[in-house]
Amino acid sequence: MIGKEALFVILGLKRFKDDEEKLDKFVITHVLRLLKMDMIAVLNELERQEEVFWVIQKQAWYQPDVYLYKDLIIALARRRKMDDAMKLWESMRKEDLFPDCQTFTEVIRGFLRDGSPADAMNIFEDMKKSPYPPEELPFRVLLKGLLPHPLLRNRVKQDFEEIFPERHIYDPPEEIFGLR
Repeated sequence: MIGKEALFVILGLKRFKDDEEKLDKFVITHVLRLLKMDMIAVLNELERQEEVFWVIQKQAWYQPDVYLYKDLIIALARRRKMDDAMKLWESMRKEDLFPDCQTFTEVIRGFLRDGSPADAMNIFEDMKKSPYPPEELPFRVLLKGLLPHPLLRNRVKQDFEEIFPERHIYDPPEEIFGLR
């Protein structure tokens, strides 16, 4: 549910998006007052309506926030808007912010859902280069999604076994996928 104040902000941002001066004043007087959850609801709604997050990002008060990026990227990935999610991903990386496990997982899942295993593998490679230690969930999502792609899956499986030597991976019988 979006509150009255958040709806007012959405309408105001859309109304003043072409007038820089009025937009700046509106942001200072109304947007900055929003609670974080309302701000995320506003940004999610603007993304849903094909409006842009970049309006907020251009404001002088804007500070890079990994959690704001995370919420927006996950929302876009779940809506199958992978191009928009990747634009935000690149913007986040330019600001030297690193995604967390949940963000990696949802973006990988989004690419697999869209039938883009190569893009999912690119995100997987980014995850391995991240300063944070990898977690098990993105590996498992990728392993499941790559069942029809045994060469890619074996590469991920090797990395998984190196990083998590005490964990086991279930390999379904080859007959299931007609690999015989």
